[in-house]
Amino acid sequence: MLVPLSWLADWIELPDSVEALAESLTGGGLEVDAIERTGPDLSALVVGDVVEHGPHPNADRLSVCRVDAGDDEPFEVVCGAPNVAAGQKIAFARVGTRLPDGTRLKKSRIRSVTSMGMICSERELGLGDEHEGILVLDTDAPAGTPLADVLSAGETILEIAITANRGDCASILGIAREVRAHFGAAVRVPTCDPPEGERAVAEDLRVEITDPEGCHRYDARVVRGVRVGPSPNWMQQRLEAAGMRPINVVVDVTNYVMLELGQPLHAFDLDRLRGGVIRVRSAEAGERMTTLDGVERTLDPSDLLITDGGGPVAVAGVIGGGDSEVSDATTNLLIESAHFRPGRVRLTAKRLGVQTDASYRFERGVDRAGVTRAADRAARLIAELAGGEVSRGVATATGSTPDGVDEIALAPARVNGLLGTALSRDEIEAYLARVGVEPATESESESGGGGRHGDEPGRYAIPSHRNDLRIAEDLIEEVARIHGLDRIPATVQVGPLVGGGAPRSWTDAERARDTLWAEGVTEVMCFPFLDPRDLDRLDLAESDPRRATLGVVNPIAESHSQLRSTLLPSLLGLLRENRNRQIDRVRIFEVSRVFRVEKEGELPEEDLCVAAVLTRSDQNRLWEAKTEAAPPLFFEAKGIALRLVSALGYRAELRPGAPQPYQHPGASAGIRVGRRVVGEVGELHPDAAARFAIDVPCAVIELSLSALADVPRQEKRFREVSRHPQMQRDLAVLVDRDQRAGELVDAIRRKGGDHLASVEVFDRYEGQGVPEGKVSLAFRLVFQRVDRTLTDGEVTKSVDQVVKMLANQFGGELR
Repeated sequence: MLVPLSWLADWIELPDSVEALAESLTGGGLEVDAIERTGPDLSALVVGDVVEHGPHPNADRLSVCRVDAGDDEPFEVVCGAPNVAAGQKIAFARVGTRLPDGTRLKKSRIRSVTSMGMICSERELGLGDEHEGILVLDTDAPAGTPLADVLSAGETILEIAITANRGDCASILGIAREVRAHFGAAVRVPTCDPPEGERAVAEDLRVEITDPEGCHRYDARVVRGVRVGPSPNWMQQRLEAAGMRPINVVVDVTNYVMLELGQPLHAFDLDRLRGGVIRVRSAEAGERMTTLDGVERTLDPSDLLITDGGGPVAVAGVIGGGDSEVSDATTNLLIESAHFRPGRVRLTAKRLGVQTDASYRFERGVDRAGVTRAADRAARLIAELAGGEVSRGVATATGSTPDGVDEIALAPARVNGLLGTALSRDEIEAYLARVGVEPATESESESGGGGRHGDEPGRYAIPSHRNDLRIAEDLIEEVARIHGLDRIPATVQVGPLVGGGAPRSWTDAERARDTLWAEGVTEVMCFPFLDPRDLDRLDLAESDPRRATLGVVNPIAESHSQLRSTLLPSLLGLLRENRNRQIDRVRIFEVSRVFRVEKEGELPEEDLCVAAVLTRSDQNRLWEAKTEAAPPLFFEAKGIALRLVSALGYRAELRPGAPQPYQHPGASAGIRVGRRVVGEVGELHPDAAARFAIDVPCAVIELSLSALADVPRQEKRFREVSRHPQMQRDLAVLVDRDQRAGELVDAIRRKGGDHLASVEVFDRYEGQGVPEGKVSLAFRLVFQRVDRTLTDGEVTKSVDQVVKMLANQFGGELR
């Protein structure tokens, strides 16, 4: 925001130093980005005192003066001005000074008298065309004072960065309040009440609000008989200095008042409004209107409109309509001043791509008690500058109560504990009073249940323009910035040392990454979106919960229109792209969240998942064995999945069941931890692969880390490494063809005794020599003791118990 200091000085007394003002504002949270001076640079000139004046010995029209410029000795100066005299305060330039026109002053000898400087005229200072006489200063400043400190030359403008929470500072009044907070002067608010005529505003129009949540208050003032023309020069100069382009007296007044008070205004041509009514309502879907910039815009039900009896005349808080704008032919005006919900204005401005000075202020929040004051001020200025008569009264309507806090409780101990200070209650209240926060009245304090004695919390009334003050910490921040952040002592924080730790979700994700990296799988990171058609390519049923996706409001493309409920489509898409680029062997994974809508209208569940896709090379590499037929890709994916779950601290088992619709029914299994299914592993069904344009066999792994979050990890057990030899026994057992080998392995572990070190399946055979419906499974049992060598008899006894158990429990027959 650009703040002309001459304008600000009308509202409050300013400190002598502009730099001190800028430093205080910046220290208080309003960063002054730049100080711009629009007039000539007078920094090198000083105030001089003509202590002697006499005639030149060799010239009738010249005089010789002795000028005190604050140095040890006066300067002798030859001057040709007829109005120079002893005792005058003048603008003086020493030898070596560069004048505003760029001329560097040199020592000169004029008619045998050496001149050691120049007594300057207005033209030499760049302040005007007068050069017949010198500029005589009306000042009590001592000799040697910088001329810029006593002579106003052009305008000084502060460029201030307004933070998003300080909409109250987007005005001259707001900056004046900040100056008061830092320097203590009184704010001078100009007279706002306009002189009113006999005609009542009710004869001209009425105001209605049909969207009370979007509009909290709407005031309308009517001025009749105005003459639209240029605004006066002083107003145009101030608007230009503040960065606004003058248009006409009516528009300039609304902009002027907005810059003064921070309340956006809009002026309508009253005669072009239809039906004698102003109605604030939500837009209808697909409703259209042409705005002031000549653009026809399609509106949305989230947009708030100002309408008359015939349709929209403005987008509330953003931009006016072209059908009711003020022109040179306008004679009767309606002045709008309103309070809109900031979020509605912000969303509409963003959706329409329109950023105006009005929307800038409404988005940040305006003074909810300043609506009528701004309308009155604008009506008064228009009546003064454009003629006309202000109708009696204000047409007004109110909606819901705007967001805001009336009181906040605060205790001195809380202030000092957070800031590390030792401020008394009186000091704290004095700082708060400087920003307009006063103790609540006694009755209000009693109703709030707070006291103001000792260290008990007091209750403080929040001014209506401070929308950013909502909690006690906000008041503490005000105390800190007015007290001075540089005055708060640096202290070492004292507190108990507690053990830190990362969230389990983070550690699980890192373990999963480490494990898959070790398996030679490359991590990828994809956009968290999916194409709805990908769910069809996966052949998911309509009732599948992964179909319940959350749409993106402004998707960058149709293929990114939904938040993904599964990681698989992203990985399959990357697999296809890599294959298209002739990457022979693709092994990629991703750890990310998926979004699943449990109930309509509620936030989605965000599950942390791991997914991987694997393919095999079409060509043998030098270090790989050359085999006629490689084992199914499923077994490689199965091994990776089991090692992944094991690295996470769980013991997993694979259970075949109903495969996912995109999995091969003969090469898929669920990953179970205990009784909970936490993932899937399997080969991609050829039909699904074709729908994703994948031309090679592919295996997929899916694992939900969120499903494991509340499952206790398997306790790690360590045992001594035996120094004694192992003893192995191989068993080949005939069992039913559909018998799961994993169940047999579990049963053997339980029955094999304490000295059974390991058991594994090393062969599966069916065919010649094996009865129909049967399969031969070969198990390798390893026995070992820590304290001594096992005997054959001990091992044989254990093996016999295993064989008997297999026969009784599974109908197994030893081959």
